[in-house]
Amino acid sequence: MEKYSEKNSHYHDPSEWGTDWDEPKNAFLLDYTHIIFRKEDGKDGMKVCLRKIIDVWLERLEPEQQRTLELEEKTNSEKRELAILREEKERREEQKMRSQVRLELIIFLHDCILKVLENRGLKINKKNVRLIIDECRLNFDEWEGHCGYNPRGILFTQKEWDEFFASLNPYQHLMYEENANNSIPEKDYFSSYLKEMSARPISYWR
Repeated sequence: MEKYSEKNSHYHDPSEWGTDWDEPKNAFLLDYTHIIFRKEDGKDGMKVCLRKIIDVWLERLEPEQQRTLELEEKTNSEKRELAILREEKERREEQKMRSQVRLELIIFLHDCILKVLENRGLKINKKNVRLIIDECRLNFDEWEGHCGYNPRGILFTQKEWDEFFASLNPYQHLMYEENANNSIPEKDYFSSYLKEMSARPISYWR
């Protein structure tokens, strides 16, 4: 008589059809899930319905063994729930810090624009704000690794930027990630913000 081994078995699973096993209406599909045992020569030897295997296994399940399995499942379920809660908390905290980083950058740029207007003796109006922002768009001063609008040398010095960037520690990476999520080059920190600020009403600047 052929001796079969789990190592020489495979199964046909209807979930490959996109079945949602959590739907009670799909429980009957267990009848179509089979374990196929291969012979030593690699040929299929027998095909057994998974439901029948489960029924036999349950009949032979000892009470103590059942209690152990139920306790294990309860423990694992509690661990999964705690992991989900922890991930949700971490997501909320990261989103909060992402918003904070975004706000800090907007405030920094806002203050820099007002400082430039003051230093140049220009009135605070939409025309002059857009003039300053357009200079950033047309600034061809090379800034290694950066692209898009380039405010360095117009709105702030390299030293001022380095100090601001350091102040975001340890959340500088959120600037990279926000750009990546929006399909923006990694170090294009300024384009979207300056475009948005250019469209702001004059009340925003006073």
